[in-house]
Amino acid sequence: MKKTTAKILRIVLLVLGIFLVGYSGFLLIRNNFNLGNVLPALLGIPLLLYGVFAPRLNPWFAKGVGKAVKWVFIIGYAFLAAVFTVFGIMMVQAANTTPPADADVVLVLGAALKGKEPSDTLARRLDTAMEYARENPGALVLVSGGQGAQEEIPESHAMRKYLISHGIDENRIVVEEQSTSTRENFLNSKKILDEIFGENNYTTVFVTNDYHILRAQITAQAAGMSDVHGMAWRTLLYTAPPSYMRESLALLATYVFGVVFD
Repeated sequence: MKKTTAKILRIVLLVLGIFLVGYSGFLLIRNNFNLGNVLPALLGIPLLLYGVFAPRLNPWFAKGVGKAVKWVFIIGYAFLAAVFTVFGIMMVQAANTTPPADADVVLVLGAALKGKEPSDTLARRLDTAMEYARENPGALVLVSGGQGAQEEIPESHAMRKYLISHGIDENRIVVEEQSTSTRENFLNSKKILDEIFGENNYTTVFVTNDYHILRAQITAQAAGMSDVHGMAWRTLLYTAPPSYMRESLALLATYVFGVVFD
């Protein structure tokens, strides 16, 4: 019975390892290199190696240092599963909150460009902001994003052009072009909005990816924004798992160590 159980476990872990490594490969072909896209492979490689070499590894895992290493992996995977689950639930809850319908400004957080055009992620954020702006015609639209090392123009310039081309009145658009991180998005945007409305005398709705709403909310409040609310666009299904896993680790660092990763 034990041999049968061990054989089934080996097959399950082998298949899971192959799937995770293959999934990372697929993500890296379709998207940029980042921790989220590599993370499935980092989790899958140990499982894959165990599935292949289990007969040789099991005697070593049965005693001494090998037994300690085995339990480090078991506890580590259990811990990560708990982190992904708890923070995943928190992120989903944050992404499903309804922002106020009459905010004074809708703030679009920048993201990567393709040449001089918004990437798919940034275009989806802008589309979400436009939908809100059309339903709330009195709101300003603040686009926030500087020029990254791989970008030809500031993100906010491409964002402004995109909004105007889709029918948003250019007089409603405010540009913040210095930010290179989420923290700077909020700090620099707050300075502009304080000048327009008076210090914290306004309601802000910011737009970003669903998994990013919770940490962005924390960052906005740390930057001094008081009446600020998130509005999410839904991440594409095939990119959601690694995005949520990566964001879970960032939230863990934020809550436990007080470190905010941009």
